Amino acid sequence: MSRFDIAALTWDEKPMRVNIAKSVAENIKKHIPLNKDMKLLDFGCGTGLLTFFLIDKVGRAVGVDSSQGMCEVFLKKAKENNIDNVEVLNVDLEKQDIDQKFDVIVSSMALHHVKDTQNILKKFYSLLNDGGYIAIADLVKEDGTFHDDNEGVEHFGFDLEELKSLFEKVGFKDVQYDIAYTVVKERDGQNREYPIFLMVGRK
Repeated sequence: MSRFDIAALTWDEKPMRVNIAKSVAENIKKHIPLNKDMKLLDFGCGTGLLTFFLIDKVGRAVGVDSSQGMCEVFLKKAKENNIDNVEVLNVDLEKQDIDQKFDVIVSSMALHHVKDTQNILKKFYSLLNDGGYIAIADLVKEDGTFHDDNEGVEHFGFDLEELKSLFEKVGFKDVQYDIAYTVVKERDGQNREYPIFLMVGRK
């Protein structure tokens, strides 16, 4: 089992994770006119926290995660709550393809685990229908102190203007960003703030 498979069992017990997902979802709703005709992809969906905060606004949602443990918890939650317009795929999108198209692609706190940012953004672009939306939430550039353990962390957050340029280079337009949530953690005896951005664009 990977450490994410193990973590999946208690993932939702941390209020911080639930608060991030809820705030990101509310921010997405402000920026994207979600409707029941839309099919949504949640990249790095984990246990489905973000998906389940958005599911009542779209027609169908597909969660994608490389951790089988996370996918199993996602499915269990969907079943327990009688949510039948979701599915989850245990796929590593960095290495594998899926034969579907989407109207919205969302992701929360997963991009910093992906080594090749430009490549995954290209993949997202190819998976979107024309006019479709992308909404990515992650950490603003930090000094590596956000995580207690940096194993599997490929980026210590992102420089927002650099990431915006990357979005545009891949082909996204109308790219904008703001701060969706700020995590406060105690580090070296003092409270440190770690802002989480939401960047939105269109194909």
